Amino acid sequence: MRNYKSLVLERRGEKDGFDQRFGREIPDGSIMFIEGGAGSGKSILCQRLCYSFLKNGYTCSYVSTQFTVKSFLRQTASVGYDMKRYLMKGKLLFISTEVTLAETLPKETFFKGLITCKKLFEPDITFIDSLSTLLKDSLNKDNLVELTSFLNRLRGCGKIVILTANPEEWDGEIHRTFQTMADIHFVIKREPKPGLGIVHNIYIEKFNGARYKYEPVTTFSVRPGYGLTLETSSVAF
Repeated sequence: MRNYKSLVLERRGEKDGFDQRFGREIPDGSIMFIEGGAGSGKSILCQRLCYSFLKNGYTCSYVSTQFTVKSFLRQTASVGYDMKRYLMKGKLLFISTEVTLAETLPKETFFKGLITCKKLFEPDITFIDSLSTLLKDSLNKDNLVELTSFLNRLRGCGKIVILTANPEEWDGEIHRTFQTMADIHFVIKREPKPGLGIVHNIYIEKFNGARYKYEPVTTFSVRPGYGLTLETSSVAF
């Protein structure tokens, strides 16, 4: 029987509502692909997902091409997703390519470094934010099959892998490959909305294995000290 990981995030007795819009849970053995342009909200969504997984008792690893450990902890605390205690307890493994790889290895080696880093994929859920930034100099059409085969093996082991990508950072054919192979596919865009100005919209293009209803479009903003906030045409709730 297939198992699932809960997306519920409850703080001070109140849920943030995103679990209801995202199908309440993620099936084990899922590849989730989150795409969007620069500043669209890919990282803050990953932070919210990671925080809820940790609070629900799961273990996570997180590769960031944007943050150092210090800046990641500062950023997540500022939006109410403080992960320091999970990091200290070994529930969260955080790897910054800004520090861990960039100072010692050429970017052309990042592909091999990723698929040979066994410790990265030991936790229940692995985030790679962003895959397109990490591998834009080392992933090509020749070794793409090796990466997709590797991800398929992780999927077969019941792991959840969440990948983000900016479609402008790498080859279109490579990007489409991840769209196709993903079990869950989110697209995030910054768009104008009457009464709200510029908002972030999450479009669920695909959600294989969902047990509960999910919404095809979710509008959100980011609130200091709270994180992702659902938006309607008139009020935040």
